[in-house]
Amino acid sequence: MLLRIIVFVFVFVAPGLALAVDLDQVGNTEIPVELEADELSLDKDAGIYWAQGNVKLVQGTLEVYSQSLQWHMETGDVEVAGDVRMISPDEELFGDKAHYNLKQGTGTITAGSFFLREQNFSVRGESIERLGEFDYRIKDGCFTTCDGDVPAWKFGASEVDVTLGGYARAKHAVFYIKDIPALYTPYMIYPAKSERESGLMIPMLGYSSNRGFHYGGAYYQVLGVNQDATLYIDYLSEMGLGKGGEYRYVFGRDNAGEIRAYHIDVDQVDGEQVDEERYALEWQHAGTLPGGVRIVVDAEYANDDEYFEDFGTIAEEYNKDKVESVFSLSKNWGRYNLIGQMKYIEDLEDDDDTTLQLLPRISFDVTRQQLGESIFYYALETQYTNFWRREGITGNRLMARPILSAAIKLGDVVDIVPQISYRERYYWGVSDNYGTEHEGISEFTTRANTRVQKIYDAPFGMRGKLRHTIEPEVTYTYVPDTDQDNLPYFDSYDNIAETNEVEYAVVQRFTLRFDQEDSKSTYRDLLYLRVSQPYDLTDDAPDQGFVDLRIEAKFLPATWMSLESDTTLDIDNGVWTNTDVIAKIWDENENSLKVQYHRNTDDDIDYGAVDLSIAFLKPFYFNYQQRYDFVTKEQLEQVIGIEYRHQCWGVLMSLREHDDGDDGEAERSVMLTFTMRGIGEIGGFGSNIGGI
Repeated sequence: MLLRIIVFVFVFVAPGLALAVDLDQVGNTEIPVELEADELSLDKDAGIYWAQGNVKLVQGTLEVYSQSLQWHMETGDVEVAGDVRMISPDEELFGDKAHYNLKQGTGTITAGSFFLREQNFSVRGESIERLGEFDYRIKDGCFTTCDGDVPAWKFGASEVDVTLGGYARAKHAVFYIKDIPALYTPYMIYPAKSERESGLMIPMLGYSSNRGFHYGGAYYQVLGVNQDATLYIDYLSEMGLGKGGEYRYVFGRDNAGEIRAYHIDVDQVDGEQVDEERYALEWQHAGTLPGGVRIVVDAEYANDDEYFEDFGTIAEEYNKDKVESVFSLSKNWGRYNLIGQMKYIEDLEDDDDTTLQLLPRISFDVTRQQLGESIFYYALETQYTNFWRREGITGNRLMARPILSAAIKLGDVVDIVPQISYRERYYWGVSDNYGTEHEGISEFTTRANTRVQKIYDAPFGMRGKLRHTIEPEVTYTYVPDTDQDNLPYFDSYDNIAETNEVEYAVVQRFTLRFDQEDSKSTYRDLLYLRVSQPYDLTDDAPDQGFVDLRIEAKFLPATWMSLESDTTLDIDNGVWTNTDVIAKIWDENENSLKVQYHRNTDDDIDYGAVDLSIAFLKPFYFNYQQRYDFVTKEQLEQVIGIEYRHQCWGVLMSLREHDDGDDGEAERSVMLTFTMRGIGEIGGFGSNIGGI
């Protein structure tokens, strides 16, 4: 910035007191320059240009101001003095005086400062020296993203070397809160551009009741415009030394992925000396291969469940009892789909060799297609699976299911869709003395539905309409009782249960249309309600025939409120066997409340969760999360976060506690993070180990 200002000021002063100079005469650019001053002169004998009093130079969107200007043509030295200012749409630079040599490309500005508008980034220094094309040195300087003569925070340093597009390196740096020194470091380094840049990342400090004190260092490496990597080293006082890495890539238009790995040699657990290791690998990829073949990889491996118990940060992680790895290839030809998949499941809890693996599963499907101009439609589902495991029955199965359906309309009022299919299953290569087996089974369904609706004026004096829609439907399903004892059992397709039932359902929808002047109407589904119940016609049906009643609902009374529920009632025992309820309220100012309740009597699950965020106490922000198990009457997880946000800095303190599942004692951790706008986090307690 400094160089360009000085060059513009001195190169474009022309003899004869010209107010505008074409750069073709003095430089290699077509942008004209206007120079104004109270006095403009040229000393031909000394070869010096002079400009005095309210000097103003304008080139495009750049404006330069000073009180005096002097240019020695022979030596190339330029002197500027008196309230030197440069203003452009993106930045501003100020100084008392400056010296610059046009031939060497070096110079110095005293009592200088510059300001970047987009980042709100300010730098001041007793002197700012240009050492080369991209290198600068600032003596006795400071930088901040805060406004005001006394900013809320700033870094001061005796010397800062800056390479534009690279790094800034500060010696004897002091962090100030207001004008009070709070932290000293003999050396610090930070990126001097917004683009990706290789280098050491800010270390993390943490504490956990299980892992002890934690120091985490990381190095980030740019491998190209489409690749980068991060390497981790973690010291855990109660466990040992951890190592990890991440590799991210983007190839072509849509091939992208990430590979992560982490390993730690565990020296002690709960104060006892051990010699163990914990490690995990993960690969996620999605993209398209030549020929339009879609590839998706979601692979994860861990050597045991203790890895997630030690390093998981949310319930879905530290409660994991298994991990799955899926690799799939798919190709689509309009209504024809071919999918190949390999799925491997690792049981972390029991080390169970009987876990069934799909290596591979291949499906070829023909989606529903009309037969000519008739009312009939056909479809086809086929699937081949190789079932493998270390212990237990293994083998191959091929299934084919042709489907024939029809679309019938009765008086443009009732839609009837009958469907018949036949599922053939063929087995070979089955262990445990099974021979080649096959068995077919037919399935028949018919669904009839209709729709009635009425339009009302919108309630509560709103402009618009309210549409009430009722959609009753009846579905009949029949699967005959077929002897399948000769078949091996791998999954539910090997023993398809007899079915003879009618399901009644009624769907109701309330939709609001909001009419606004000079704009299009908007719509919102106010209420969705579906009530369904099957009636069992088999010989084993209960006396009344009716089975579980299911109620699904979604209520949106306002744009800032929602209520969703999915419940099932066992009418024989009068017990709600499954209950899922989620209620949310929110606003545009980061205030929100989410309450969730889940209960399933079959799986003995009964827990609730709450997530509260409060922002109306700005600049203080509060977040509270809790999950509670009503079966064991224990708290599963609790997180409390308190944040203070200033215009240019913030501090966040969070406390986390969760049940580690071993001896009933809770895992507790604390994190304190200080953030500065434009700089990022400069310290903290707690981190995600290795990123997995």
